[in-house]
Amino acid sequence: MASSSAYVDAHASLRDEYPPKADLRKVIAQNPLPSIAPGMIDPASMVGSAPTEQAQAVLDRFNAALASNDARALESCFFPTQAYWKDQLALTYHLRTFSKPGVIAAALLRTKALRAVAGSVNIDGGALFVPVNPTLQFIDCGIIFRTNSPGATCKGKLVLLPVKSGENGPIVWKIWVLSTLLESLDLQPEDEGLLQFPGRSFDGQGVFDTDVFIIGGGNAAVALAARLKALGVESVMAERNAQVGDNWARRYDCMRFHIPTGSCDLPFMSYGKHLRGSHMLSREELASQVRRYVAAFNLNVVTSADIQSTYYDKSAQQWEIHFQTPAGPRTAVSRHLVLATGIGSQKPNLPRIADSHLYHGISIHSAQYENATKLQEQGAKSVLVIGSANTAFDVLEDCCKAGLQSTMVSRSPTYICPADYLYDSNSLGAYDGDVKATDRRFLTLPACIDGQFSGGLLAQMASAEPHRYKALAEAGFDVLDSRDPNCLLMHNLLERAGGHYVDVGGTKLLEQGKAGIISGVEPIAYTPTGLLFSDGSTVDTDAVVWCTGFADTNVRDTAAQILGGGDETESEHLLGPREVAARLDATWGVDVEGEIRGLWKRQLHLDNFWVMGGFTQQHRWHSRTLALQIKAALEGVLPPAYRDTPGGRSFGSVL
Repeated sequence: MASSSAYVDAHASLRDEYPPKADLRKVIAQNPLPSIAPGMIDPASMVGSAPTEQAQAVLDRFNAALASNDARALESCFFPTQAYWKDQLALTYHLRTFSKPGVIAAALLRTKALRAVAGSVNIDGGALFVPVNPTLQFIDCGIIFRTNSPGATCKGKLVLLPVKSGENGPIVWKIWVLSTLLESLDLQPEDEGLLQFPGRSFDGQGVFDTDVFIIGGGNAAVALAARLKALGVESVMAERNAQVGDNWARRYDCMRFHIPTGSCDLPFMSYGKHLRGSHMLSREELASQVRRYVAAFNLNVVTSADIQSTYYDKSAQQWEIHFQTPAGPRTAVSRHLVLATGIGSQKPNLPRIADSHLYHGISIHSAQYENATKLQEQGAKSVLVIGSANTAFDVLEDCCKAGLQSTMVSRSPTYICPADYLYDSNSLGAYDGDVKATDRRFLTLPACIDGQFSGGLLAQMASAEPHRYKALAEAGFDVLDSRDPNCLLMHNLLERAGGHYVDVGGTKLLEQGKAGIISGVEPIAYTPTGLLFSDGSTVDTDAVVWCTGFADTNVRDTAAQILGGGDETESEHLLGPREVAARLDATWGVDVEGEIRGLWKRQLHLDNFWVMGGFTQQHRWHSRTLALQIKAALEGVLPPAYRDTPGGRSFGSVL
């Protein structure tokens, strides 16, 4: 068998870091929010129908330029110093963000011709005037239009900024952000009635066919399965656990979400009203909702499924997946394959330190942690919790509550965001209202802008109480808060997949001395009775819980194993697990356009393979993004993805 590294070396071009990775914080630093002159707009003049009239005037100019293919006139519709076009399938049939008026205008004209935009772009509802502060005031307006290739309804938004025409000239509104997204396909709009159709039975052994085979049975997988079913597409999920929801039920007992429940809703099904407000979802509530979801919508799932091998037949353009079940071996033949096993959840990051054989105590990763009682049953009276993010604080609270002598090891400064900041109605607390409208508010903005809006809001809240974590710092914890310009929650979410703590009360244990704290040192070796640290100190402990996260945010690192591993094939028409993994786009983090890498969209080097993942808002939102592409592909109407950038590199523009 050829080694995986040998195969990669022989196909180095496939392993290029595509899409190119960027640093969101650097992108934001280079593209700060625009500033208008204070007093340019009198808020009293923007009441009633005035915002809608201004938006309509902009759209009239925009539509005229688009219809006449006038690139210069189209470019003049955009804010001159900073503009964005974020497209989610509507015209590029990909996930793209273009910047700079000239680039946007050229890309719009090119994709308009490719997709046959039908008629004009119209206002969808009314427009709103949003006075963020004296130097940032804009008009927010929904839009709607149609395309004929394929026939589809598209929606989106305009965000407009004022520009003064000359020293004494009139104020003209220009497009700062144009956001467009595919709403529905004419050939099959989403039909929730289809969710009540019975599912298939998968008892016994043998071969079965399906449109889509989904590896995974968690939130990402079930959200996609429901979206597909509502579009008349059959899918089958393969869940490795004994029942769906076990991905939550098997987590540590005290696990809970630190975010508002509304942001966790699945498509077509909300959590109950009694779980709204300040409630934090427990693992049992999360597991129960997944089980309820699969049962209510009769989704097809095979549980206790162990993937043995996976092959893609390039000639037939279909997948063959062999897996083992308690009833025996099964084989699925599918047009499309979706990997929905999670991002940053499969491969525990357990630091390798010296002399592990010396230690006589308990040493486990948080993925193995159940509860403090289990540690006590094994004789533990003290515990070191390595890490200082969400999981580490959960474990610390659990151990303190059980009476263990508990100490947190915070190896580096930690960004802490109070939970009440996120539950504010201007933040994720907005999800206690209209979930669909809030998704559109947050998920149609370029990451560069959304990151600055959310970061600015949190910084404002932290600045109002600068001494909130004074006692924590005095206790020895190296704390960062949202006032620090390097602390950006979206960076942690989209690029680190964690590394911060949403404070739901755990910091009080450290402030009040109920738990110990060791800061700024790294564990470098075990001793017979504990750990040796980088400053030469040692600490004795009966147990060590490593809350050090996961090392698989890039699906390239785990795909071959998930697909069954094994040898490469000798047939030029068949691709095996390692060959498939070598062709995958990199995942997670943001690319040079500010888009999430590798998820919910087509692969550059591999057909009919998709990666579904992210966090709960993204599951809900992008399950439709992915389902629409698969539906269009199955019907033979999926256009090629537009990957060009006029006047720039073939992938996309650098913000």
